[in-house]
Amino acid sequence: MGEHDQASARGLLLSRDLIFTTKIRDTAALLGKRIDVVGDAGKVEAILEAQPPALVLVDLAAGDLVDPGRLSGWIEQAGPQVHFLAFGSHVDREGMAAARAAGCHTVLPRSRFAAELPELIRRLLGSECTAL
Repeated sequence: MGEHDQASARGLLLSRDLIFTTKIRDTAALLGKRIDVVGDAGKVEAILEAQPPALVLVDLAAGDLVDPGRLSGWIEQAGPQVHFLAFGSHVDREGMAAARAAGCHTVLPRSRFAAELPELIRRLLGSECTAL
């Protein structure tokens, strides 16, 4: 099993929303995948340094944790093999635009993210890491 294969079953969720993070983790677990939740910027950097996941989910409601400057740095640190998917309120057009500008590969309204969550996990944490 190669380095990418080992990381392909693991994702990272940047969020501080306990209820929604439970839904995401439970959905991933039902699909045989693991998503770790991190709400501290220092821990994100350590994880990306030690063993980058295949996927980083970014909850745009997480405030300073997902500051566009930080996101941009983490995307650069993680490298092109790590897919960054940001999601947020459909009315937060500024936040979604900032996530795109920071380099997130996919940016979705929260409602679409929630509706497509199982498929997104299958596609982005499956045996083949394909972009949307």
